[in-house]
Amino acid sequence: MNPAVPEASLTALMHLLTEQAMMALGVPHPMMKETPPANPVVARFYVDLLTVLKEKTEGARTDSESRQLDEIIYELRMRVMDLKPAAGLPAAVKP
Repeated sequence: MNPAVPEASLTALMHLLTEQAMMALGVPHPMMKETPPANPVVARFYVDLLTVLKEKTEGARTDSESRQLDEIIYELRMRVMDLKPAAGLPAAVKP
């Protein structure tokens, strides 16, 4: 395997989805020159994907993977909620 490419794993998939969510939240990626504009709808989509991943892998994750996934989802939900007032999203959007 190429040392620049990580091994395919549940953790790698979680990190890939998290990275996409963070960019959708307007957090700059180290490889990008400009900060992307925040897009709460797209960020929410990635949080939802992580939630589906959590549901579909229930019972198949290690304790460490479960803790990490719970922490990622929680942190991203909090960031999405912080964006809602500024983005004009309705308060009824489920966190």
